Amino acid sequence: MFGFKPKPQSADDTQAKAPPGGLFSRLRQRLSRTGSSLTEGMATFVLGLKEIDEEALSELEDRLLLADVGVDATRELVDRLTVRVRRKQLADVDALMDALRVEMTELLAPVSRPLIIDAAARPFVILMVGVNGAGKTTTIGKLAQHLRNAGHAPLLAAGDTFRAAAVEQLQRWGERNQLPVIAQGHGADSASVIFDAMGAARARGSD
Repeated sequence: MFGFKPKPQSADDTQAKAPPGGLFSRLRQRLSRTGSSLTEGMATFVLGLKEIDEEALSELEDRLLLADVGVDATRELVDRLTVRVRRKQLADVDALMDALRVEMTELLAPVSRPLIIDAAARPFVILMVGVNGAGKTTTIGKLAQHLRNAGHAPLLAAGDTFRAAAVEQLQRWGERNQLPVIAQGHGADSASVIFDAMGAARARGSD
């Protein structure tokens, strides 16, 4: 009567308010934000830190979880740091951050192993997988340069055909390292790119 009753939503209104893209599109957008969550979260945490106490460790735990470090890994890291805090071994934020780096390195040490290129498995395939912004392409470029300097003959394949400028970015790394890059246009079938790359690697004798 007085206009307070909400107007029934039409189908057009419902569609207009629906989040754009499908499930995988929304998931990709969310995952793309996790790459920088740890560094940005730690920066904010450090700036607001006044005292190394239980509250600070609780905040650190939240930051690690939000950065997708993982529940088990986060719990172990915080438990180790808690022991140090109770022993008065961490007097300031610099000591806390240094201890966090050490503990994270030790946590990863058991699964760390050297990369050995099996000459009998040519072409030896290294598949890079990760969320947007994690540094995959940059790592590919640096790893390719390292392998080239070690006497190997790498070949790069631009399998990410959907992210904007992904192919061009990898091609620039190929030019910089003087390495061949197998690529197709934006939106091409990734499996087709990899198939062509395997054929090119065998034909050229790439490692």
